[in-house]
Amino acid sequence: MMKKTYFSLMAALVALAVALAACTPTGGEPESIAAPTEQPAAETVEGATDLEKTDEMSENGLQGVRWVLVSYLNAAGETVEALADREATAEFGADGRVAGNGSCNNYFAGYTVDGANLTISQAGSTMMACTDEGVMEQEAAFLAALQAAATFTNDGETLQIANAEGATVLTFRAVAPTALVGTNWTATMVNNNREAVSGLIADTTITAVFTEDGKLNGSAGCNNYMTSYTLDGGNITILPAATTRKMCPEPAGVMEQETAFVTMLSQAATYTISGNVLELRTAEGALIVSFMAE
Repeated sequence: MMKKTYFSLMAALVALAVALAACTPTGGEPESIAAPTEQPAAETVEGATDLEKTDEMSENGLQGVRWVLVSYLNAAGETVEALADREATAEFGADGRVAGNGSCNNYFAGYTVDGANLTISQAGSTMMACTDEGVMEQEAAFLAALQAAATFTNDGETLQIANAEGATVLTFRAVAPTALVGTNWTATMVNNNREAVSGLIADTTITAVFTEDGKLNGSAGCNNYMTSYTLDGGNITILPAATTRKMCPEPAGVMEQETAFVTMLSQAATYTISGNVLELRTAEGALIVSFMAE
């Protein structure tokens, strides 16, 4: 009965994903987020103190690792390899939250661990639709498999998640996160300084290189910029940038995009690296720029 329910759930999610693909938002629209119908906080183990819960969560080997999907159980009950050009990921936090990319959308959920038992709540996610073949189907199966989690095994390099019937529904490999310093970062999304985030104008490139001596430089789209930065844990301070003084008449809008990027850059308050993606955000949590490592 449980197996039929699980496969029915995955089939329903696949159908929903295909329907979503018919209404893909434009790159200029800010992304929206669908909250789960129920997103409970991570539950404590009955009779355990907060300290004991924290110790158990930290000793399971799930945290501090970026897990990248290798294979998953699809709606037909077949184990298939993950798409080579579309990563699905999971990162387990000490606060009882798991988040990552489902193949197209970012997602978040709660999780609890009790020995080898793993429970993951229904996930919320952004609501983009990706039209590349198989992407939305993989994401639907991936999210359904996460919610079906019952147990896990982890040898430090490979994480396997099984459902209540003991079938392996997800297999991940461990990947070290990309370093902030010394990496060539290329922007994929930028804030236009009008409370919206969009992809870059076609045929423009924004880059960033953080050096060990606290310097930050790159291309803002037309001109080169240079500034300095300091780190304090996950917090970052970036001083107002100086730039060269060229004028680029084409492509249309490049100078406005550059001005918005340079202006917003000094408002950065936090940074996060998830795999090969770097995000800079304001103190209020607004996305300033999303970079991808080259």
